[in-house]
Amino acid sequence: MKTLITEKCVREFIEKGQKSICIDDNTLITPAARDMIRANGIELTEGCAPTAGCCTPAAPAAQTTSAAQPACEGDGLSSDMIYQVLKKLADQGLLDGFVNSLNAASGNAPYTAECENGLKLVRGQGIKMEVLDTGVPADYGKVMYQEIVGADDGASVASGFMTVDHCTFDYPVEIQETHYVVEGQMTITIDGKEHTAYPGDTFFIQKGQQVRFSSGDTFAKTFYATY
Repeated sequence: MKTLITEKCVREFIEKGQKSICIDDNTLITPAARDMIRANGIELTEGCAPTAGCCTPAAPAAQTTSAAQPACEGDGLSSDMIYQVLKKLADQGLLDGFVNSLNAASGNAPYTAECENGLKLVRGQGIKMEVLDTGVPADYGKVMYQEIVGADDGASVASGFMTVDHCTFDYPVEIQETHYVVEGQMTITIDGKEHTAYPGDTFFIQKGQQVRFSSGDTFAKTFYATY
């Protein structure tokens, strides 16, 4: 069973006049607790039984009673404990999946994804699009996007979907972009030259181009990758 030492625990050790704390491989110490240990010159001794204190799990109760709960931080969770849990999830590559599951449970997730063993699978149904600001108030809600893979996934390439609903707008391309047309048609104008892409077509735009996108009188949808 893990033993968690928090700032509150260290404070109690100091009040008792303890100058050393015994720890073992199952002892977890929060960052705030480590800072207080260093500031007060407390020695951490490894290889011995953990020092009894506020964060030592209580001994199991008799079988006729319910299991005892760890006596730590009163009845609540401290910020140190929450930080430690989130750090453990991040170290094991599980944090994104944890956040996605929370968003899914609350109904706030922009899409449904399964993340495991270095793989992220995004389900195509139910992706919630966000408004892309074109700078023209009349276009509000006509151009939408949703990034589904990005830096938070450890990716060097961001990708997602963009939709344009009967709209024409100017857009400065500040990074390299590749688009695959999924639905409708997309006309791209650069330096006065028009090019129209249809479903199944792919177009690439170099960084620094001033581009005019237009779906004409159609609803267009592209899958994009930026890098």
